Amino acid sequence: MDPKKLLIVFTYAPAGLGHIRVADALMDSLPPGHQSITFTSTHVALESLHRFMSLNIFARRLMEWVQHGIPQKIFTKYYRKYLKNHTENLFLEFTSLIKSQKNIPKKIIIVSTHFSLSYQLGTIKEQLEKELNTKIFLVAQITDDSPQYIWYIDTADLIIAPSQKTAQELQKYGQKENLKYIPFEVLPYPINPTFIKDLGESKINGRQKQFDPNSNEPINIIIPISGAAVGMKFFTKIIDKLRQFSNRYIFYVVCRKAPFTQNFIKKIESKSYVNLYVSQNYQEVVHMYNRIYQNYVISSEITKPSEQSFKALLNQNSVGGSFLFFATPVGRQEYDNLKFLKKNNLLSVNSRGIVLPKGTTNCAKFINKLYQHGNLLDTFKSYKSDKTNFEIQPTGATLFWKTVLKKFN
Repeated sequence: MDPKKLLIVFTYAPAGLGHIRVADALMDSLPPGHQSITFTSTHVALESLHRFMSLNIFARRLMEWVQHGIPQKIFTKYYRKYLKNHTENLFLEFTSLIKSQKNIPKKIIIVSTHFSLSYQLGTIKEQLEKELNTKIFLVAQITDDSPQYIWYIDTADLIIAPSQKTAQELQKYGQKENLKYIPFEVLPYPINPTFIKDLGESKINGRQKQFDPNSNEPINIIIPISGAAVGMKFFTKIIDKLRQFSNRYIFYVVCRKAPFTQNFIKKIESKSYVNLYVSQNYQEVVHMYNRIYQNYVISSEITKPSEQSFKALLNQNSVGGSFLFFATPVGRQEYDNLKFLKKNNLLSVNSRGIVLPKGTTNCAKFINKLYQHGNLLDTFKSYKSDKTNFEIQPTGATLFWKTVLKKFN
């Protein structure tokens, strides 16, 4: 089909940054000549719920409880039903967006990186097709390597999983529950093409010098604060403790501006050794994070083991190939992501990332020890990626479009 007659619609929900980062990677990998727009719901309560479930210890325990076994099965059944019955203003919002385009396309591919909008838009898909006189396909990209039942989206036309294990477990669940058959594709996790690019010789040398304990090169460390702003006290303390060890440590902190991050921002912005990047807009936060990697040579990242885990698929000589220090996981999906990395030999001092010990002081000592003893320098020089393992290739975003456009064009 002529790309001009096809419109790609990227959807995201105001709940955290993970699925927005994945959508951003897919947007930036879209082949030239294709038209695309973004669509989000005005349902802002989702953001508050996401933050509450991430921060409140009792809500977090409840969340983790319903992510396993029989509780997960019951929760998924009723939450799926709830989402399908609460499409609210989506029909009007979506049709208004499409009709505002210069020409209404003959075909629309909706790319969804959040299950809530996948269920809701999928439920009203036939109504949308009739109103717009167009054919619509819904593609859902799973954003963690976690086979949680809610990701068996029975309103989708295609579900893309980052591993065979996750795909098989979800397919087995769908069959057992007699849900509508939905085809799955297994493709490597989609990483933004910006991060995949080779650093170039001078910047590769710069990253090596950062890992060298005998060098005076400043050590650039990036710290992305999650959308729910989990771990602000932890990150504040670890920044100060590392700086006490050495004035080589320089930090790049990316944070969304919100009422609940106001105090954190005030504390951080006064520190001369911290470069702070702040925006109220979710997408702009993601773009700032990308630009930091483009503009500076980052040697390591301290982060949650969420969607950032999959930068471990990158070569250490690539733009995004920093060494990853993972904070204590929160929620089943983060534990599952770490299992994926461990299974693929990506989780150790000698590979691409490591889980930090408990306690802020222990974390700072651990990071400093790896830098000062030359462990990270050895890893940087010797690590070789496994090019034979399909699931850990960095080209997932490109393969996504080859698969989707071939299937629905």
